[in-house]
Amino acid sequence: MSTSEYPPIPRRQSLPSWRNRNAPLSPPSSKPFVSYVAPNSLPHLESSLPPDRQLREGLEDERLEILPVPISDDLNDEDPKIDNCQPIGSYNWTKHHNPTIIVPGSAPEWNNRAMPYNVKPDSGICIIDQNTHRMPSASLLPLLVAVNQKCKNEGADPFPWGTMDLVTDRNGLRKLLRWIGGGEVKEFRIDAQLAGEKTILLNRWEKRTREELSGRTYGFNFEKASTVAAAGCEQSSGHHRIITYDFNGLKMVVRYELDACMPAPRHRFARKSESSLDALTKSLQTMNLTSTAAPFSSSNMPALTIIKGGNHVPQASTIELVTVGEGRRPHVDWKDYYPQVYLSQTVHHFMAIHRRGYFTALEKRKLSSPHLQDVHQEMIPEFKKLRKVLGMIQGLVIKHGKSGRLSFVCSGGQMSVYQRKSNASCLPEEAMSCFNVKDI
Repeated sequence: MSTSEYPPIPRRQSLPSWRNRNAPLSPPSSKPFVSYVAPNSLPHLESSLPPDRQLREGLEDERLEILPVPISDDLNDEDPKIDNCQPIGSYNWTKHHNPTIIVPGSAPEWNNRAMPYNVKPDSGICIIDQNTHRMPSASLLPLLVAVNQKCKNEGADPFPWGTMDLVTDRNGLRKLLRWIGGGEVKEFRIDAQLAGEKTILLNRWEKRTREELSGRTYGFNFEKASTVAAAGCEQSSGHHRIITYDFNGLKMVVRYELDACMPAPRHRFARKSESSLDALTKSLQTMNLTSTAAPFSSSNMPALTIIKGGNHVPQASTIELVTVGEGRRPHVDWKDYYPQVYLSQTVHHFMAIHRRGYFTALEKRKLSSPHLQDVHQEMIPEFKKLRKVLGMIQGLVIKHGKSGRLSFVCSGGQMSVYQRKSNASCLPEEAMSCFNVKDI
């Protein structure tokens, strides 16, 4: 059954599967990092789910090298910090059969519902990674289009793609942090490609794009019960937000899924559809491309339809939602929760406490709160190593050039670097040309 036949999917949760809002707070090693879309009573499709992909699918047999976890002696004394965070784009996926996004879209609005109240267990089939599921050959394309469209709508200068060092999903950064932390780490893979002279595109890779929920979690249905869809986004299936910031000298573009936002009056866009070829061509033309944008081949790059709708969400209104069983509340591992808000600079952190779906209390914190800042101090060594690793990845990908197709594969706690067999690009040529700028 195609995703177009599903009922509307309200939201996702962006946490490891072992942290599905009320999963055990000391993460077992047998569960991966995933990013879910709330099922909203999706039909039971276990028998129709495809088998998992193999971790080394499409890779050369011989690895190129092993990427080590940096040791403390190799790190400088500068504390890691994120500066100059700016939202640069956003979109919502829809349930349409053909890939369709609402730009700028909007996150569900927090309804401030009075507690206590009951929530049913999560069940059904969830989408782990919407971008790869809906556009498997070009999962970063919606990111690029949404940012270009925002610049066009606002009459702003084109976004300087070629000056960026890394374009990535937050999910990949969190996986790297888990590997850096040591211990037993669930295997994962990140596919990389060089764009322009120095920009590294890090593509999320998952063994499966859908899986069945256990019926023992409540996070998705809590989100549904505690938020209201923004005008123009009622039929959407998750809000993706794109930010840029400086991470100790690395210019980053980071995409992530936003759980909710504070309700506030914002400029509303008239809802209007246009073909993806026209919209994307116009979007890319605003980047002053050296070549004329042309229609993409539907055989390897599916068309992406843009719907204008939703609201720009101010960074100060962003909310991360977490649900925790009351018995586990005293044992919360804040060193796992904190990177979720830090790497996306999400301002508000709401932790809902429940007893088998009966929600009784809500703990509200801000990213700047003393408690979360204490967690940040504890994690400074890990963030230093993350900065070092990202620089190592950038250097390796640049070394192998524009024809290189490197994959970083973590298995058994060891990070191996492989060359992919295919030289297929993760973005169409017209989109890749956005990264070709002079005097970077």
